[in-house]
Amino acid sequence: MWNIWRSELRMTVRQRSYYSFLVLWVVVLSLLFLLQASAPSLTGYTNMTGTVVNIALYIIPLFMLIIGSFSIANEMENGQWRLLTTYPLFSLSYIVGKIGGQFTAQVIVFTFSYGLSLAIGLLSGNQFSSEWLLSIYFFSIQLIFFFLIIGIAVGCVVSTRWQALSISVMIWFFLIMIWPTALIAILGLVPYTWIAPLMKFALYVNPAEFIRMSFVLSLDAGAVFGRTYDSLMTFLNSPSGVLINVLYFIVFLTIMFLFSMGMLEWRKRR
Repeated sequence: MWNIWRSELRMTVRQRSYYSFLVLWVVVLSLLFLLQASAPSLTGYTNMTGTVVNIALYIIPLFMLIIGSFSIANEMENGQWRLLTTYPLFSLSYIVGKIGGQFTAQVIVFTFSYGLSLAIGLLSGNQFSSEWLLSIYFFSIQLIFFFLIIGIAVGCVVSTRWQALSISVMIWFFLIMIWPTALIAILGLVPYTWIAPLMKFALYVNPAEFIRMSFVLSLDAGAVFGRTYDSLMTFLNSPSGVLINVLYFIVFLTIMFLFSMGMLEWRKRR
């Protein structure tokens, strides 16, 4: 597992495309920080915070899905994975090593870009709340982690990078772009009494919605979800709510690991 981890990390940081993400994050984050120049101080959940969150939700999941799926699809396509199967390597160790190496590499480049963008914002005379900055940072890290895992699972299914790209874009389009429209369409087909429970359940079905909800709660802005979610927001702010979040994290990882391992074992037998 550790050998796969280190190998994935080394290969990732040696790619030229890896440093293009550094430029991308610096440009995007710097522009977002500079947009705040007209505001006296950025704190709490404001319109600018919503803008930052929406842009992160559009960009990060798509890139992480593609990066995660390509990391395995590339080895499936060039035959390297078949060579690895001749060694006594467990599927779980392979998956964990892939996730660990990619996640470490992506966190490094994002953290450096975030710090550089923050420095540019501070030099321009802007003021930022430390709570707001940390919330935005950990929100982005969670997006990187969750969608990187989904991307790895996609890579275990496909055989070529073209298939990986196609499926990754479809998943991103459904979970990010048309999720509200699809949810409204589905809720319009169920009895009225089912709408509120299904809306709350949908927050946990889509990782992006779950992460966004956690971010909003971290800024004490649960009221933006409306009265329908008042009881849920109160519960999630309690100690029991923290336990539910941890349980969700464990269940998500378990499902993704079992699915990925199952697909790899099926490929070995085939």
